[in-house]
Amino acid sequence: MTPKMFSERLRASAVALNWKASVVNDFTARQFRGRAEVTEKSLPKDAIGLRLGDYPVLVASIELGDLADMQASLRSLHTQMVIARSYMAAEEVINAHIMLIALAPDPLQDWRRALDLAERDETVCRKLIWTPNPDKLNESYALFAARTFLATPWNSALSVQSAPLDRNQGLVLRTLEKHGLSQEAAAQWIGLANQIHDDPDNLVAALTTVREIS
Repeated sequence: MTPKMFSERLRASAVALNWKASVVNDFTARQFRGRAEVTEKSLPKDAIGLRLGDYPVLVASIELGDLADMQASLRSLHTQMVIARSYMAAEEVINAHIMLIALAPDPLQDWRRALDLAERDETVCRKLIWTPNPDKLNESYALFAARTFLATPWNSALSVQSAPLDRNQGLVLRTLEKHGLSQEAAAQWIGLANQIHDDPDNLVAALTTVREIS
């Protein structure tokens, strides 16, 4: 699995949501927008720039090996993202993501801690890392996509008609009774509150009257 193949999956996922999905070569430029000089800092060689709907994304690979090498790769990606942001619209910078495909020379080694540390570092932008399972590639990718902005759990949720969205009335009734009102007076208070919306003076007077006669 290469960054190019990973980026194709991401684009297909976006298209399935009826989003526009395109490759943005400017995101992998070697110089900032409006400048001619090329940066002297190390930049990733395999990065691919995408725009998935409203989300600008850098796609790249990361080697799960020496921790120092991983950190160097992440610094390189951070530099590339800073350059990429100069080509983004101001309102989309907050949505910028780096999505990485992890390549493990030793698939049996547990890399979870290193991956967790990498993903939690949001110094430049949010980072998400896919560690593909070659035996269950589609399932593995689906699990990755499910924790990204490409997830749409509401599309698979069962719809419920006439669901009770507000159960506060029962809570209010119990609370009023707990604080000394009879059940009848509490029900009257709730009825008055529902009827008198824009006249607090009359509402207070009506509530007081109910309290006095109950």
